[in-house]
Amino acid sequence: MTSALSTPTDRFDTEVLGLHWIPLSESDEDTAAVLRERLGIDFSRTHDRIWETGDFVYLPVAATYLRADAVRRETIVFALGGDFVVTVQSAEPFAPFDRAVAEMGRRPVLAGSPHGVLYALLRSLNEAAEGVLGHVRKESDALARAMDTALDGGERSREIAGLSAAVARMDAVEDAVTRVRDTQRDLARAGRRLLAEHGGRTAGLDSAIGDLLAEIADVRGRAGAEHDRIRYLQQTLLLRVEMQHARVVRILALSAVLVSLGILALCYLVVLG
Repeated sequence: MTSALSTPTDRFDTEVLGLHWIPLSESDEDTAAVLRERLGIDFSRTHDRIWETGDFVYLPVAATYLRADAVRRETIVFALGGDFVVTVQSAEPFAPFDRAVAEMGRRPVLAGSPHGVLYALLRSLNEAAEGVLGHVRKESDALARAMDTALDGGERSREIAGLSAAVARMDAVEDAVTRVRDTQRDLARAGRRLLAEHGGRTAGLDSAIGDLLAEIADVRGRAGAEHDRIRYLQQTLLLRVEMQHARVVRILALSAVLVSLGILALCYLVVLG
């Protein structure tokens, strides 16, 4: 794979960025056909691992991000070449990449090469996943507090309903953390390949990619710890739900016994009378 590393610039130029980054919407079939014909770039293959064709290496990443406090997941595929990087996503612009554009505005040198652009894009996805993890932690904290107060007294049926709803919410939280872990796995794989493809062309970018890999590993480790915490909360919730159900069953059984004894006593009195 050849490289066309540009001379670093001291300002952010969107035209320069356009020379090294082509964002492609999945629905833009015309542009995809042009890229396929002229450059041999083909996103039609579906893979969950890195692959290569021609002068490009393809890096799929299952991105996880927040949109209006809802956790979203979307697979982004990066095609990295010597002159530019092409990204394909469901829509263009893709909101999580706004952070990358902002970073390239602060650090114009990144926009001067496809490797610098890809570094900024991967970093923005890592920050987006970290944002999801923070959102998840707040949600699990709220559920833990709700669980602690669920048995403070009140109507049993409402307590059971509340705990059952909490179990469903906890399942959703666990799913979000699992998505973050998948994203971090893909980001780490893509980051390592980026480091190899960059091949030490500029020491500064090599160092930045190394720092990014450390940040990705940190978020992945925190996601693993959060997953363990959520599983513990899930088990505690399920145990409390089972305890509440068992208590209701015992109360109903006792009530049935008392009713039966009452009926027997009434019959006895009738006979004696």
